Amino acid sequence: MMGYAGDVAFDYVYDNQLTADGTYANEGVRTETDSDFLLYGFTANSYTSILILLQFRDSGGNFFSSNPLMLSNYAGQGSAPYLFPGKPRIFPPGSQIGIFIQELSGAPNTVEFTFRGEKRFVKPQPICGPDALTNRLLATGAR
Repeated sequence: MMGYAGDVAFDYVYDNQLTADGTYANEGVRTETDSDFLLYGFTANSYTSILILLQFRDSGGNFFSSNPLMLSNYAGQGSAPYLFPGKPRIFPPGSQIGIFIQELSGAPNTVEFTFRGEKRFVKPQPICGPDALTNRLLATGAR
């Protein structure tokens, strides 16, 4: 992980019971509203069958790939997640990690996926310097 001050490792989990041959075009995981989320990797924790197509979207609706990929192409498991290529995907507070899922096994499929990354918290207001003085004067004048 990047290791910037104020970043905290965090995982978002997606659980679902997929129907046989079901297509789920608008699934997703909503991020919390307290921070940005930097998405680094993906882990398939459990599944009944690996015969699943996946395609991920960022908060702007942009797909991570040109077409859905088989779950087996996301080789990460456990403490060694699949790492998305390039820079981390940044999700603003309260946005959604979009997921397209198509179940191909012909049987119900219970899945659990983890999106691994970091929460990046907003830096606090300065306690000294010109900005801090302005903030204190505005707070004093508002009484």
